[in-house]
Amino acid sequence: MRRTFYASTLALMLASLATTAGAQTGVIVEPRRPPLPPQHKQTQNVAVVPSIPLPASDAVMMIDLRKLLTEIMPRTLASDPQRLAQVNADIEQFKTRTGLDARAFDSLTVGARLVPLPSGAIKIDHVTAIARGTLRADALIAAARTAAKDALSEQTYAGKTIYVASINDQLKLFGLLKTHVKDLAFVVLDPNTLALGEPEDVRAAIDAQAGRGRADLTMLNFPRGAGDFVAFAGNVPAGLLTGMDTGLPNVDRAVASIRSFYGSIGSTPAGAQLMTTLRAQTVADAKQLFETAEALRQVAPGLITVAGAKGKFAQSAINSLKITTKGNEVQLRLEVPQADIAALLRAL
Repeated sequence: MRRTFYASTLALMLASLATTAGAQTGVIVEPRRPPLPPQHKQTQNVAVVPSIPLPASDAVMMIDLRKLLTEIMPRTLASDPQRLAQVNADIEQFKTRTGLDARAFDSLTVGARLVPLPSGAIKIDHVTAIARGTLRADALIAAARTAAKDALSEQTYAGKTIYVASINDQLKLFGLLKTHVKDLAFVVLDPNTLALGEPEDVRAAIDAQAGRGRADLTMLNFPRGAGDFVAFAGNVPAGLLTGMDTGLPNVDRAVASIRSFYGSIGSTPAGAQLMTTLRAQTVADAKQLFETAEALRQVAPGLITVAGAKGKFAQSAINSLKITTKGNEVQLRLEVPQADIAALLRAL
């Protein structure tokens, strides 16, 4: 599973998170947030389960899949039954193509490597998903065989059986993320854990379970809100963001200084909150990054050419985006009203 995009695109994504929120990414001034009930105002340090056998990754994401599918989506799309039906249809299509039902899992952890290309593009490569839940291996494998019309091949690696289906098509993984899949492989690692990806990545997950080449998930150990259902973090490989030419030198220099990032998406009584923190190499770099992001935020309204619901969402996002900085970190925080979320999803 692979995706390719240009480094200049990443630069603008990171500098103006609000206009690109939704893949597959100031001096301190504490963010001013609307009053929320106590359960939403409090944050907590959430320790990542160390047993998740995710292979070494530059970027990782954890999703509370059950909460997303059974609470967030139905509530967000309550006023749009047609769009909600489409989401359910996407989940069913993934189940039909692979035999895997997203609703059978509690959580999904995804890792990927960021690979620079000579063209200046960045490839999101070696995407591996670890799904957790209570699995019935025999039923899961039987469903996969039926979906593959008995064209499910088997490989043996380190004492485990890997099942491979030839897809070679666009597919929405777990009904959520559209990507091109050539050969989709999976392995039941234990009664609660399924690894999914291309064959070499699934083999890497087996190695990770054995303690070899495991991802550092401690990067996800940052304070979270009680309503957060997605957490993400990553380290930017040295030199990945240098040498860009966006035509905006300050943007290039600012984004090239980013060394890591982390953030979350959470539900609030009013809608949703998106937060990302960019960690620069030095305090001076963070100041430049903050000034660049703030400048882009101010000019962005005049650059929006998208019409309809997406354009309205982008305008609203820019207006509500808060950018702050502390030390060598820059934080971007966005409050998204419920109506805007529904409008955006209807337009996708």
